[in-house]
Amino acid sequence: MKIRPEILDQWPEVSARFPADFDLEATARARGAFTRAREVKNAQGLLRLALAYGGCGMSLRETCAWAEAGGIASLSDPSLLDRLCKAAPWLGDIVAALIAEQAKVPAARWAGYRLRALDGTSICEPGADRTTWRLHVGYDLATGQVDQVELTDLHGAENLQRLTYRPGDIVLGDRCYARPRDLRPVIDAGADFIVRTGWNSLRLLQPNGEPFDLFAALAAQVEQEGEVQVRIHEGPAETPPPEPLMLRLVVRRKDPEQTEADQKRLLKEARKRGKQPDPRSLEAAKYILLLTSLPADAFPPTDILTLYRFRWQIELAFKRFKSLAGLDMLPAKKPELARAWIYARLIVAIIAEQIAGQVPDSPPCGPANTTGSKPIALASHEDRPGHHLRGHSWTTPVANRLQRLQPNPSSPL
Repeated sequence: MKIRPEILDQWPEVSARFPADFDLEATARARGAFTRAREVKNAQGLLRLALAYGGCGMSLRETCAWAEAGGIASLSDPSLLDRLCKAAPWLGDIVAALIAEQAKVPAARWAGYRLRALDGTSICEPGADRTTWRLHVGYDLATGQVDQVELTDLHGAENLQRLTYRPGDIVLGDRCYARPRDLRPVIDAGADFIVRTGWNSLRLLQPNGEPFDLFAALAAQVEQEGEVQVRIHEGPAETPPPEPLMLRLVVRRKDPEQTEADQKRLLKEARKRGKQPDPRSLEAAKYILLLTSLPADAFPPTDILTLYRFRWQIELAFKRFKSLAGLDMLPAKKPELARAWIYARLIVAIIAEQIAGQVPDSPPCGPANTTGSKPIALASHEDRPGHHLRGHSWTTPVANRLQRLQPNPSSPL
């Protein structure tokens, strides 16, 4: 998926990737990106300018020189900047159209479910030491393709409502998605979720509404993997009050080596802040906690833990977008220009992946075992690429690997 300026020399092949029903001229005029033909002759020329600047990493001056030499347009740097700023919403529409076109291809389903991951990645402007933009991405794990995108500024929080759900979806999310008021809408849409949670992410209750002692439940767990039914406190009661939100809390005790590594990390982070770590955080570091709405008769705890482990694929997608497509090399500070650059970079990245074909599955770790068929164990810490996955092949496509997980035969699925 390496992006090179030469991609613009293959314009017929690139333009063929746009949806047939997406009219560049009409949509550009409707969005106010292209109003009259002067220095830039048409919407197609404007798009090529945007892809040269944002998609292929040219500066404004280089883009103008390239366009002049190619007979595409004749304009100055300030004029190009102004046009690109106005084109940002239109470029976002093109990204959405490309993603929608990909979604028309029937995706493989596992046991009637469509497995998706949701995550966000930060993009910083030049000289910034913190997030400037946040890209929220939905990722279809069977096809290995982005299926939804939303770009926000630093105030755009990550939450489950960034995605549009359909019945049969299973969405995977990390700790920041375990928010009480974001869970019920997913279920109301006919979908399910598996989200990681911490000991203080939300308030858990017993099914009867009494307080739930998480650490007592953890101490009472005998097996390495187990589960308990919990009720989620969703805040002030509504009128009329909704049915209690009952979920499964799936727990896995980490190996001693994993526990030691995570506790050392917590101690190190606390020392940096000049504080003492909360003893409850050190105790919770011994466990993996997942909340899920999936039925227990069809999805035992082992399968829930295994399914969640596939969330790593969206992390790999972000690595491709940043290390290969250069999504983390934002050169613009002006907000409108930054949006245009990001959308143009996404357009080229999506088309480049389509041309190259689906990128093969690759592990965030060491060598794979191609003979094992035992379901994988969830890594203790998602950001530890050195963790070795035992008994699991990462050389086969995700859709094929999902076939190893078979629902309970007594399930209606």
